[in-house]
Amino acid sequence: MRWDVIIHSSAGILSLILGGLMIWSSVTWAVHAFSALMILAFVSAIIISWQTNSWVRGHYLAMLPVIGVGLGYLGVNGGFELAFILLCVAFGHLIYRGFVPPPSASN
Repeated sequence: MRWDVIIHSSAGILSLILGGLMIWSSVTWAVHAFSALMILAFVSAIIISWQTNSWVRGHYLAMLPVIGVGLGYLGVNGGFELAFILLCVAFGHLIYRGFVPPPSASN
């Protein structure tokens, strides 16, 4: 497995854990750690998409939470929560794609 994929997937899984701490336990340091991992996941999604020339829906979904992180640091109420929700949507898409074959495979 390539290192960029390991970094991307590890950042995503750790972000889910830290996002949960951030939302449900109000752990203040988790906000910054979550944000850093979301930026890492964003950058690695761009690198993976660029290197493999595969600009797919899942990569775009992995990039969306950075919008919420930016809003959160700009002081918008609910920005970090939006980032966590978008991360959950991206993770849900990953799980869905793991169980449903791509359209070309069903022919």
